[in-house]
Amino acid sequence: MSSRKGKKFLPKTKSEAELIESKGHVINKMPHLKNNGKWKIYWRHLFLMVIFWILLIHYYERVVVKRAMKLCMWNKWENWPKEAESFKVGLFADPQIMDNHSYPGRPEVVNFFTRSILDNYHRRNWKYVQFWLDPDASLFLGDLFDGGRYWEDEYWHEEYKRFNEIFPKKAGRKSIMSLPGNHDIGFGDTVIEKSFKRFTTYFGDTSSYTNLGNHTFVLIDTIALSDKANKNISDIPKEFLHQFSKTHHPLPKIMLTHVPLYRDPKVQVCGKLRESPKLFPMLKGDQYQTVIDYDISQNILSTVQPRYLFSGDDHDYCHINHTYATPDGIVKTADEITVKSCAMNMGISKPAIQLLSLYNPTLNESPNIETIQTNICYLPDPYKPIKMYVITLLITVGLVIYINIFPRKFNDNVVTRLERLREKRLAQTVNCFQCHWVPYVLPIQRLLDLITMFKNGFPLLVYL
Repeated sequence: MSSRKGKKFLPKTKSEAELIESKGHVINKMPHLKNNGKWKIYWRHLFLMVIFWILLIHYYERVVVKRAMKLCMWNKWENWPKEAESFKVGLFADPQIMDNHSYPGRPEVVNFFTRSILDNYHRRNWKYVQFWLDPDASLFLGDLFDGGRYWEDEYWHEEYKRFNEIFPKKAGRKSIMSLPGNHDIGFGDTVIEKSFKRFTTYFGDTSSYTNLGNHTFVLIDTIALSDKANKNISDIPKEFLHQFSKTHHPLPKIMLTHVPLYRDPKVQVCGKLRESPKLFPMLKGDQYQTVIDYDISQNILSTVQPRYLFSGDDHDYCHINHTYATPDGIVKTADEITVKSCAMNMGISKPAIQLLSLYNPTLNESPNIETIQTNICYLPDPYKPIKMYVITLLITVGLVIYINIFPRKFNDNVVTRLERLREKRLAQTVNCFQCHWVPYVLPIQRLLDLITMFKNGFPLLVYL
């Protein structure tokens, strides 16, 4: 039997004895973090900073984006029967990828970084939408470029390639980008014919229709339709509408246009999801008009007879109801939703896309059956990551300067904090002898010795 029996909690070894004085005070034997009287700065500080930056970027460029996508998941807002297999659509409005002339007067280096940030926001969001939400079709509502209407062919081709790199088409999914905006071709009487033809050549007919998910999507180039000066431009959408009216379309119709249709903003208010507290603007200027003329709007509604309309151009959300009469004199209504811009530099704080869920098992249109459900999907906050990156950069630069210019002061602070931590831990260890925790004393001492071995690198990780 051990000779320790009957002796109350005596230390086993000399090492244990060194931890305890007769009065229970801690012996402070911690060496200072110095070598031959010279203070050292270790590269592990920079390594720890790099690790912190990697974690910070991963959080805002991956975790936050994934979280935003999960809030938009279809099963969170769809309300179809359990057996329903809906067709899923994502609408993207006004990406307006930045070009070299978007912000004239700014230094070239500023434009370079601005363009890189904007492109990254688009590219990252598109990638996560396609992966997590995985829509069956993605449709754009115009203004693909910022200044595309003015570009010469060589520069336009470079930007066209860049656009497709930012928004690559996904195999097995439908992508429609043929609806132009006023930034792509101009507006009305000032539509640039060369730009119009070039856009059509690369993206397809600007007025067309396609059947998706047992619904008919009708794309109307209301910009060209508003051109009263050049029949070569306006006759194209007019002929499309004429041919469309002569053909039977049994499926529910969803119309897409870049510029919203005419409305009375005092009566047809936009709703609570709009950011701006002001009424919908009714403006007209060089190469733009905020709504299509009343006569053209009514003619389009009467010809297409859509259940829903989706538009862009305004950059902010707006949901209103239109009333129109068919050629047979029947009065109908249609909901129009102006989709928020998916870009971060369009004057809104919360960019978004619009999601559509389609379910029409009857293969025809019935006024008593709802076949369309829609929901706004907010994209990640575009400004918070930038603020955090700037703040962290300033702290990082300041810390590097502090470490290298005032190394002794930095190390003194580190040593002081580490010694306080060690004394606190050892004091707790001494108390452990009174609570039968003697076997844990030496492991704790070894852990503290290990911390000391890391010298001033480990404290930086703990206290920053």
